[in-house]
Amino acid sequence: MPAAAGTNEMPARDSSEMKPTPVFNPVVFEAIPTGLALLNSAGEILLANAAWRRLGREGRESGVNYLAAREREALAGNPGARQEWEGIQAVIKGELPAFELDFLRPSGGDAQWVSLRVTPAGDGSGAVWLALADTTRFRDRAEAALRQSEERLATFFRACPVAICITRPADGRFVEFNDILLDMFGYAREDLLAKSSLQLGLWVEPADRAQVVQILREQSRVQQFKAKFRRKSGVIGTMLVAAELIELEGEEHILATFSDITGSEQQNEELRRAKEAADAANRAKSAFLANMSHEIRTPMNAILGYAQLMQRDPALPPDAQEKLNTISRSGQHLLALIEDVLEMSKIEAGRITVQPVCFNLRGMLGDLTAMFRLRAEAKGLIFTVREEGELPPLIVADEGKFRQVLVNLLGNAVKFTARGRVDLELQAHRDDHRQWWLKAKVTDTGPGIPPGELAKLFNQFEQAGGSGGKFNEGTGLGLSISREYARLMGGDVSVTSEEGRGSCFQLVMPIRQGDHLQDVKPVNTRRVVGLQPEQEPVLVLLADDNMPNRNWLKQLLLLIGCQVLEAANGEDAIAVWQKWKPHLILMDLQMPVLDGFEATRRIKTLPGGGETVIIALTATAQEESRRAILAAGAADLLGKPMEESLLFDKMQRHLKVKFIYESEAAGPAAGEAVPPVFHPEWVATLPAALRAEMRDAIANGDLAGFERQLQAVAAHDPALARFLRPLAEQYDYDRLLRLLT
Repeated sequence: MPAAAGTNEMPARDSSEMKPTPVFNPVVFEAIPTGLALLNSAGEILLANAAWRRLGREGRESGVNYLAAREREALAGNPGARQEWEGIQAVIKGELPAFELDFLRPSGGDAQWVSLRVTPAGDGSGAVWLALADTTRFRDRAEAALRQSEERLATFFRACPVAICITRPADGRFVEFNDILLDMFGYAREDLLAKSSLQLGLWVEPADRAQVVQILREQSRVQQFKAKFRRKSGVIGTMLVAAELIELEGEEHILATFSDITGSEQQNEELRRAKEAADAANRAKSAFLANMSHEIRTPMNAILGYAQLMQRDPALPPDAQEKLNTISRSGQHLLALIEDVLEMSKIEAGRITVQPVCFNLRGMLGDLTAMFRLRAEAKGLIFTVREEGELPPLIVADEGKFRQVLVNLLGNAVKFTARGRVDLELQAHRDDHRQWWLKAKVTDTGPGIPPGELAKLFNQFEQAGGSGGKFNEGTGLGLSISREYARLMGGDVSVTSEEGRGSCFQLVMPIRQGDHLQDVKPVNTRRVVGLQPEQEPVLVLLADDNMPNRNWLKQLLLLIGCQVLEAANGEDAIAVWQKWKPHLILMDLQMPVLDGFEATRRIKTLPGGGETVIIALTATAQEESRRAILAAGAADLLGKPMEESLLFDKMQRHLKVKFIYESEAAGPAAGEAVPPVFHPEWVATLPAALRAEMRDAIANGDLAGFERQLQAVAAHDPALARFLRPLAEQYDYDRLLRLLT
């Protein structure tokens, strides 16, 4: 396209060169405030308005090729000219749809910002329009807005309620920070500007800062990082650091905030120490109770053991039997008190767990009914058990704890009710979530509980009636243990009472329906009197440092036909075992020289040790002891004081020995039958004290105690003993009580 000559009037051009807009007004074009110029494909200016010339650009009259002039400047090293030259060429060639460039140009003594935009003319000739605008005022506004923004940011930075700073990632040198950070670390502003955080030793562990930087490199942000910092005074505190990577003046920086949590840490440390002190106190209490239990159980084992031996003497007069029964009953009562204290200690220490099993609910209710109806009727009370609605026949729950709670509640009701009645009511229902709940209510017509006593009724060692009250019996732990058991099982125990009219205790607990019962072999309560003759003699080693305990066990085992060896400590036990290879070792756990745990472990590792049955004996009654001794290789564990029936039951289970029982040994003589008819005068000939002991044993469900009473009856009247024993074995408590009343 030929260059236009003369003024800025529109040149006459061939229609093939350019297709101007249908209406072109030179006056309007000249007055447009934005600089406009039209270049042909060769870079020559065809049109240019006044604004273009005011901005110092070449006009058409200059005869200068605009694109060539930009090329010369580019070759001279002007980077802006090179960008403009390359951009215009790209639009002319159709490589770019448009091109924009902002640059700063001198204008007298001031700098001037201009904006260049290049777009195709749209006529297909390759011609382009150049629009040039002075953007200085807009940039001034932008810079003013930027300054204002920066001032606001600086104001926020200074007024930020937390310690805040900007540092360089490479060396930790401070770029900016607020006064709170200065106060936190105790430094002056010039201190932080002169040295980096590492040079000042702010980070107690420099590796912590390296870790923060690494996290920032990987994630661009650190939410909460706990680290130790050193103040100028040398005091070390704990702080939480939050940080982000930011770009500042084209460079990467770290924006970080610091929160001083030293006080919280100190409080946590104090709480930790308090917890450790409480745990230590609990451990000391547990150790004390365990030692107390051991010290009481060890002599009690001998006392009750010799009592069991003496009760075997058929020549013992009834009054002596009565005294022995009193000794046994008093010893068992003392042990029950110890068990309550130990159980509460285990609950407090969190060592009690729930052990759900499937059991027959009605079977349990039948046992409880038989037990408490006798005790209630002996006091002239009415005792009833009612079911509201249908109860699941089999339920899954902790049978032992459930039974204990009901025994405690029913026992208190019968004990404290002088006249009237005691009722047990049970019902089961499902909630909206189809969860089964069992509710058991024990209601009595006793004296009731004063309102002031209700609030502390479930406290440990609290008893209704206060100090010296008429209800002060036992340890005062029964209700506390009952509530703790209920809560462990997911339920609770509550009480309502009206003084002078009675009380109602209610147990509510979740249950599941069961589908099958576990097979549980009952303990044989019949008295063992010997070993059946067709088996080899049983050789038993007694390992116990307490001679009275060894002596009564030795006499008992010799009495039934066992052969007995003795050892007073673990080392002697190993030596005796190596020489004689006994079938059974009754191993006490606490012995001098070498304890029962280590002696058991060593025997089990020796050749032939696996064939010997070891039953551990312990007076500590702790679950930890049970787990430890079973892990060491013991087959079973017996607590002290020891019931002879439990000992023989475990011997039968682990050694498969066969015993002769007293009912078999003292059976009818040839031609003598068990009397089919009961004669009341038989019972009338028994001492009144013996009858009372038998009634108490039945009322308390003490089968082992009743068996001992039967031995006394056998010494007095063998025929009567043979008549009563089957009733006891069939759990016919109602008939037994009627016969003995």
